[in-house]
Amino acid sequence: MRVDVPWSTGTTPVEIDASRVAGILGANVETAADPEGVLRRAVEVSSPTFSEFLHNAPSPLLVVVNDATRPTPSAEVLRVLRPGLEQWLSEPGRELSFAVATGTHRVALPQEIDHIFGTALAAAHAGRIFSHDAKDEDSLVGIGRTSRGTEVEANRLLADAKSVLLINSVEPHYFAGYTGGRKSLFPGLAGYDTVWANHKHSMMEGSETLVLAGNPVHEDLEEAMALGIAGKEVFSIQLVLDKEHRVGFAAAGALEDTFRRAIAVADKQFVLDIDRPYEVVVAAAPHPMDCNLYQTNKAIQSGALAVRDGGVLIVVSECPFGLGENQTLFDMLSAADSPAQALERADLEEYRLGVQQATRIASILERAEIWAVTSLNEEDVRAMFMTPFADVQAAVDAALAKHGPEAQVLFLREASITVPRPKTGG
Repeated sequence: MRVDVPWSTGTTPVEIDASRVAGILGANVETAADPEGVLRRAVEVSSPTFSEFLHNAPSPLLVVVNDATRPTPSAEVLRVLRPGLEQWLSEPGRELSFAVATGTHRVALPQEIDHIFGTALAAAHAGRIFSHDAKDEDSLVGIGRTSRGTEVEANRLLADAKSVLLINSVEPHYFAGYTGGRKSLFPGLAGYDTVWANHKHSMMEGSETLVLAGNPVHEDLEEAMALGIAGKEVFSIQLVLDKEHRVGFAAAGALEDTFRRAIAVADKQFVLDIDRPYEVVVAAAPHPMDCNLYQTNKAIQSGALAVRDGGVLIVVSECPFGLGENQTLFDMLSAADSPAQALERADLEEYRLGVQQATRIASILERAEIWAVTSLNEEDVRAMFMTPFADVQAAVDAALAKHGPEAQVLFLREASITVPRPKTGG
């Protein structure tokens, strides 16, 4: 049989005996029948409605959207909201800004701005669109401190705003529990040191996928968010996407309520029950979450949940932007003599952003092999104790040969956003 594995913006084929295939899994959702209708209904029945929010929204108004590493269809959402926003802006003295919530990622490229906002809006409001830079001290404002000691710095656009519109999508996250919700603002519009202090909690117990209660990363983000939106009018649109990254579900209104409702839908779509861990797992990072190694880690973490001890995890991700801006993952693994040594060094060194990735991958490598089908330099892949392969077919054939005639392959087509949950251990 033929299995089409996501690669870049298309797929790459794998020919395999059907008896060797344990499953071909993706998100539990069909193509959205009417994404615009779903969105319009959400903003029309919310409390307040989007129109009511705008009617009462004091100036300045800040619209916050995800960067290009997320599949959130911000342009489609803004196409629906644009008439209302521009009518609000037409009143004298009103100020409107758009912020790309990059977190610690690089600022958005011009072509990414067009993709995120749509070319028409991007052209019409070019002077109002800003890309967050977590290391630009001049653009940051201190707004308080969380109970865990995180000094919270936020983009001045957020600090100065009196009204905030958030557009986000919700999926599982390997240490924050879920994306979406508060992540539009923190880490989305946070200073680098704030993100560093928050993500340091990812090394603590409770920082796991699907976990919010008792998750120190999430709870710290919630406190930072409360500081960031104190005294402001906030309207939240939280989306759950279909297989084509279109709006399948939308919740609009208060931030906490919309996040909670989107999580309930995300659980049904992205948690995949499987019978057992398997000898071979193919974990694909679908576009645009295949942009670099830093983002590909999400697919590695998810795939690892489905691979048995001693098995092979084949990660498939083009990585056109290489290792990514944050190279701590690569630096820590490549500087060690073994995954075990990388773990030992992590315990001794001061925390750096990306350490959580290195330690989690090192822990996976302690019990399973990671083979990589990417465009990364082969020497770099080997330096991280992974085995490079030129294509998925060769990797699958080699893994099955290694594990014998009874071995099976589980294909995870959207490993970056899905969470396999074995019924039994392995």
